[in-house]
Amino acid sequence: MVTACKPERHELAEISTATLEGVDAFILTKETSCGNSPIEAATYLAKAIAEAESIFDYEQMHANVKDEVKNKTRPKAIDLLVSTGLSVAFDEGKNLDMFVCLTETGKTARYIAKFRPK
Repeated sequence: MVTACKPERHELAEISTATLEGVDAFILTKETSCGNSPIEAATYLAKAIAEAESIFDYEQMHANVKDEVKNKTRPKAIDLLVSTGLSVAFDEGKNLDMFVCLTETGKTARYIAKFRPK
């Protein structure tokens, strides 16, 4: 979208695919630094991400995490912690708004975020 005012289909598909694969961040460089429509580019990016996230199967991801932990012969403590937290979010916490992780290194928060709880 450097010169165009709307994204092309392949650009939207790339954003959706990357979002569903778990990309944590997108960077618009030329589109916002020297493009003709920087605000529109950022707006389309946000809309494409929101649309992709709306079809992401969070419950299947949770089932995969539970199976992964269950099938390990000796799961690590962080695996058990994250699996339990996700169980609270998906099985019991229908009104759960956020996770709060007290951590010195940030590893627990990153590990939970990796599995994209709603």
